[in-house]
Amino acid sequence: MIEIICDSEEENESDDSKKNTSIRRPKNIKQIGDVSSNRKIYIEDYAFSYINSIAYSSPDEEQAGVLLGECQRADNEKCLFIKGVIKAKHVENEGKQGIYFDEKIWNGIYSDAEKYFPNLQVVGWFAALPDVTAERMQYLKRVHMDNFAGNMKTMYLINTLDKEESFYLYENGDLRQQKGYVCFYERNYEMQEYMLEKRGRRSVESQEKDRVMKSIRSIIQEKEELQQQKRNAAFMYGVSTFMVVVVLVIGINLMNSYEKMKSFDRSLNSIVTEISNMNQKEAGNVNGAEQDGVAADSDDVIPVHKVTGDVYPTKEETEPENPSQNPSAGNTQNTEADKEEQTDEATKPANTGQESSIENVYPEYDTYVVQQGDTIMGICKQHYGSASRYEDVIAFNELEDANKLYVGQELKLP
Repeated sequence: MIEIICDSEEENESDDSKKNTSIRRPKNIKQIGDVSSNRKIYIEDYAFSYINSIAYSSPDEEQAGVLLGECQRADNEKCLFIKGVIKAKHVENEGKQGIYFDEKIWNGIYSDAEKYFPNLQVVGWFAALPDVTAERMQYLKRVHMDNFAGNMKTMYLINTLDKEESFYLYENGDLRQQKGYVCFYERNYEMQEYMLEKRGRRSVESQEKDRVMKSIRSIIQEKEELQQQKRNAAFMYGVSTFMVVVVLVIGINLMNSYEKMKSFDRSLNSIVTEISNMNQKEAGNVNGAEQDGVAADSDDVIPVHKVTGDVYPTKEETEPENPSQNPSAGNTQNTEADKEEQTDEATKPANTGQESSIENVYPEYDTYVVQQGDTIMGICKQHYGSASRYEDVIAFNELEDANKLYVGQELKLP
């Protein structure tokens, strides 16, 4: 079957609208099948949903009821509007089974129609069967002729086994299946009240509301999920940004620390260098002061004349044989020539090689390794107990400048 959905009924031409003023056509419709015939069936959506709920809630049972509505005519066109449904209350009595309409059933139908649908009339009936055979179809035709005679009385047949629904109208002495029908939508309060009362199904409006609420809930849930995803994404972005900042800060701090360590190392080196220079300057000052002290004390030191030979002259060689030869005894017999000869002999060793004479005079010596801050005079005072051997140590070690000593330098101490 072809299903055509229309939001509003087409407007007729001006002449046709004048002829059809008596037909009140609904605005919101859904066309099912072909409805080009001059006899059209309109069924309200609440009534249509209620019939199907009855039929398919118990598909193995035979059920029936009446259709309530109105019939409108305009020239050759006839329209049947179904707006209400009342289910027949069948009681299985002896000899009566399946679908039937008796006086008791009709009394119940009229009672419900007067209560819920006072402004509607019977326009047909419906039947729901698990299987529609030719025999059952003949039975349904007899039921229709006996209870719903008339050209615009319809039968809505539902085959619950094959799930087929069809409308029938009486024509030329027979029930003929219609090619299509129209389902329309409006606020059918009467049908809603009946459905709620009978509890056959919940109100279609409530169902629609539930459907709308479910749709709204799903939309809200989707929005919440989307917002949650956005919040999670924002949180992750914030965490990532924070981590990047932390890494950058750590890197910058490490670079600064490295630069600070290098600067600190340079500062330490410069301080060490300055301290070393200061020590060297102080050592130089001390050497100068010691030299000055030696110069100041030179008057108190008895000069020693160096002579050549393997050993120092003995006492017998230096003292005169008799007192008459002692200069202190007033011996004035030495001539000026003797004095000059003695002077020349005394000064001769200094001019002929001091190194060999010292080495010959001091064949044995000790060694000393120069330490930081040592001076020649300090070494002499430490080794000899006096600085009087200052010049001997300088000459013995062939030092050009007594103020220039090096740490680790080895000195010979005669």
